[in-house]
Amino acid sequence: MRIFILFLLCTCFALRGFGQGNDSKPDTILFNSGKILVAHVLDTSSDKIEIEKPNSSKHKKVEIDRSAVFSIRYGSTGRELLVYTYDTLIGNDFTIPEARMFIAGEQDAQRGFHATGTTIAAFLVGAAGGFTGGVSIFSFGAPLLYSGLMAYPRIKISHKSVKNLNNVKSDPYLYGYDSVGRRKRVIKSLFWSSIGLIVGMVANIHYLQQ
Repeated sequence: MRIFILFLLCTCFALRGFGQGNDSKPDTILFNSGKILVAHVLDTSSDKIEIEKPNSSKHKKVEIDRSAVFSIRYGSTGRELLVYTYDTLIGNDFTIPEARMFIAGEQDAQRGFHATGTTIAAFLVGAAGGFTGGVSIFSFGAPLLYSGLMAYPRIKISHKSVKNLNNVKSDPYLYGYDSVGRRKRVIKSLFWSSIGLIVGMVANIHYLQQ
């Protein structure tokens, strides 16, 4: 009797395993932007890479542009498939080692560049514009101007955000870090100056009502 019950339990677990679909180790997709996506890669033979997200109950398949991908590392074997090709005719101006450094710079900036000083200044600029201009279209001038100007100053690399300090000697790494750093700084400037603008407008309304 015990053997029969054990047999039934083993059968149930086996059937459950067959019903879960793709249980292999997921693959790691590294994009040229430095972003990483963990998924099951199904097909790489065309200009679109077909993937399936792991643990997807509907086994939904998604296609991503091949041109956006640097490499794929297969979870089952650990083998890396290079998708990026060095070709100046299509805008891929970096060699493969240079592209790796560029991506490393992007990833370090994504993880460790915060632009705290810019955030505080943006809030104050927005608040000042909102308070002095009130609920007026002219109040938006200062936040927009400040955010636009933040695209130009040089990005200062935070050494705490750098995984390998030897990378800062590489120009492609610096370009990658700078491109992400500038983008983050502009977005944060626009966001926090807008918050400051709202706070300044509210303060202006309360001031006038007194």
